[in-house]
Amino acid sequence: MGLATIAKEPNSIEKPQRQNSKFKHLMLLHWMMASLLILLYLTGVYVAHPPQANFTKWLSPFLHQSIGTLFLLMLVARIFLLLRVIGSKYSRRLPNVTPTWLKTTALHTVLYLLMLIVPLTGFFLRNCQGLHTTFFGISVPSVLAANDNWAGSMRSAHFGVSYMFLVFIGLHLLMHWKFVRSRLRRFFPVSKKAYLPAEIAAITTKPVAEPLAQNNSRE
Repeated sequence: MGLATIAKEPNSIEKPQRQNSKFKHLMLLHWMMASLLILLYLTGVYVAHPPQANFTKWLSPFLHQSIGTLFLLMLVARIFLLLRVIGSKYSRRLPNVTPTWLKTTALHTVLYLLMLIVPLTGFFLRNCQGLHTTFFGISVPSVLAANDNWAGSMRSAHFGVSYMFLVFIGLHLLMHWKFVRSRLRRFFPVSKKAYLPAEIAAITTKPVAEPLAQNNSRE
């Protein structure tokens, strides 16, 4: 092995490590934002249908707008990191454009657009209602004046896009079902025999030593 080969090896090792680090950060943001989405939809139900308790009636909108603002900030960081990952991946060669690649790219593009539109329509809705948005107690400046007509339109847009987002999340889960199933099996391990019919399970669980013992006794 020559000196030139040895000198090139550290660079060839460090570059994939940097790419893996970016990808791990991207995946960390992915799962953190997925957790926030669950909280957003749960609190959104209480915002749309306020409970009778005064504390819960105040807490639900507070958490919903605070988590929504945090989700939007994390989305900006995620897009910035995603652009860096794409730049590193396709800096030397262009992607292999196939129907599968086009379908996946189109679905993820729509998902990112919806992730941006859903919290923005909620923010604009509060502006049009004349309400201030707070980020865990910090007031966020309004960009639109109070307007009852626009408030109705923004409310319809926020609810409509939120339901559309759920549909695309379902499509996203279907596309990555193998990965989701493998993750679920980690947390909820199920024996493979549970998926077999009773007759096959009985055959597979029958002891092998029993026929051998019978043959030996006959001899």
